[in-house]
Amino acid sequence: MGTRTLVLLRHGQYDTEDGGKLTALGRQQAHAAGKYLASIPIDAIWASTLVRAKETAQIVADVLGTHAPRHTGILREGLYTKVEGYVVPASERREDRARADAAFAKFFRKSRTDRTELVVCHGNLIRYLLCRALHVPVVKWLRMTTNHCGITRVLIRETGAVRVVSYNETSHLPTSLVT
Repeated sequence: MGTRTLVLLRHGQYDTEDGGKLTALGRQQAHAAGKYLASIPIDAIWASTLVRAKETAQIVADVLGTHAPRHTGILREGLYTKVEGYVVPASERREDRARADAAFAKFFRKSRTDRTELVVCHGNLIRYLLCRALHVPVVKWLRMTTNHCGITRVLIRETGAVRVVSYNETSHLPTSLVT
């Protein structure tokens, strides 16, 4: 058995008016994240199917000169609890939560070998997954903040124990790129 290291990367800044594509700043954030991650041997890159995450993952992969990202719908954005100011039907929240729980089951598990996986996804999902990992009520995700191209690191030991090493790191981004 080995240790699985998850590097969770929130996508770069995006434009809701442009189909969710990265802005110029978002592309710079992704490039800076890729340069920072170049010192870490990455065994696999996973990404959400939403445009902003796909673009971020591809930029990082290009900088790393390595694996093409694998896209999966279980990493899509969602709302997992009621959120003040948003009207989301309960059925949709249940679907979002089931998808997030599937992502947790897929990625937050033991590995047969030591490996590091980069997961490019969304702030809401990262916060939800960390609440699950820390065994705190998932509604607490609303009290956490996340920056574009912030990096979160999680270890899953061979025993199955989950350890959050860091959350929302932005030291790899110049201050002008932190959003």
